[in-house]
Amino acid sequence: MERELILPVKDSNYDKKKLENEIETMKKLLPYIESFNTFIANNDIFDIRNHKLVTRSNRIRNAFEEGLDSTTKYYVFCKN
Repeated sequence: MERELILPVKDSNYDKKKLENEIETMKKLLPYIESFNTFIANNDIFDIRNHKLVTRSNRIRNAFEEGLDSTTKYYVFCKN
């Protein structure tokens, strides 16, 4: 499933840098907005320390609830 993000901009003084910052902010927020089941269906979680894919649901849930910024142990890869 491919995702598209539409950012309606009302302010005429938005420049390219402000738009890029807004897009990066939305990329960080999207994993927290979607449900856990959607997160599992759309992503693979790789444990960088153990060099393997995480398959246990409790470890995946911990990564989902902690978010991407609080840990460098996991990398999340979109399956799309």
